Amino acid sequence: MNKGLTEGIGMYVAWTTLVFMGACASGPDKVPGPAGGASVAPPPVAEVRAVSGQAKPGEKVKKFDLNHDNKPDVWAFYGIMTHPNDETQTKESLARKEWDFNFDGKVDIRRYYNFRGEIVKDELDLDFDGRFDVTSFYHQGAKIRQEFDFNFDSKPDYWKFFEKKLLARSERDRDFNGRIDRWEYYNQGKLERVALDEDGDGQIDKWLQQKLDP
Repeated sequence: MNKGLTEGIGMYVAWTTLVFMGACASGPDKVPGPAGGASVAPPPVAEVRAVSGQAKPGEKVKKFDLNHDNKPDVWAFYGIMTHPNDETQTKESLARKEWDFNFDGKVDIRRYYNFRGEIVKDELDLDFDGRFDVTSFYHQGAKIRQEFDFNFDSKPDYWKFFEKKLLARSERDRDFNGRIDRWEYYNQGKLERVALDEDGDGQIDKWLQQKLDP
């Protein structure tokens, strides 16, 4: 199978499974923020239209037709990139890659790269409406944060934070009112404690301690 298609399918299946498992596991709950502190409503996020194959000025694009319908469905964009610590070092490199997974002309997966070829950010459109619903951020190739839009309103309502490749904290706006109302804290990737805002004032009202395996 074509490498581009294999990569796209793997990313899509993994993300979709992760997103909907997370949604089902938490139920109709809310989610909180910094430990013991007041929650802060996240800033509004501008709507992103996932139009495919749009090169920026100075970029070169390579197109691939994975389903052989004479229409491109994977795009690789190359541009001049500058070394982050030395402005005199530049090279033409892969800046981002896009996949139209269901061949409808809109991008379903978009991945960004840095000068070193490391992944910087991923974007995923779960419901094929042309807007990205999941965004993952990376540092030195390791995932550090994810933002999810479970009600498809172009605003994140669930956040995951990673440390040393393990889930360390998650936050959720369970009723989609723009205020975090559930916080989950993890120890070595396992849920350790949960904080809840039960009256919608942005303050933690209850802590739930989880029993960890010995």
